Amino acid sequence: MSQQTIEIVQDFHKPVAELFAFLSDHNQLGKVFGIPVRRVRDGEGDVNGVGSVRRLGIGPLAVEETVTAVSPNRSIDYRISKGGGPVRNHRGQLKFSGSSRGSRVAWTIRFDSPLPLVGPIIKAVLTQGIRLGLKRIA
Repeated sequence: MSQQTIEIVQDFHKPVAELFAFLSDHNQLGKVFGIPVRRVRDGEGDVNGVGSVRRLGIGPLAVEETVTAVSPNRSIDYRISKGGGPVRNHRGQLKFSGSSRGSRVAWTIRFDSPLPLVGPIIKAVLTQGIRLGLKRIA
């Protein structure tokens, strides 16, 4: 099984709290990914918090991600909890910090793929999609 790691760092002209609020809101993530994203289950204590579930995409290609940890204005951890096709053990983390421009997000994704060539292709597509999406909201 091939393990893949994606690491993306993007600076923003926004305060950390504003960036965190935007990227932690499931219903805003469609602007980043360019596909439909909606919250399908509220989290504990916060609708977008731990235990919340978002659905990305439509029909049989959609995946669901569950938020596993949140530290307000610092980090969000999540995992694919349903779907994902040839992707296994998909885990993501967004870390927020201040920067000379205002704020920074460091987005790390790790996943396995049992198919040797599929992992690098998914990595390339996700990397490009997230980079472009973050630039749209920068």
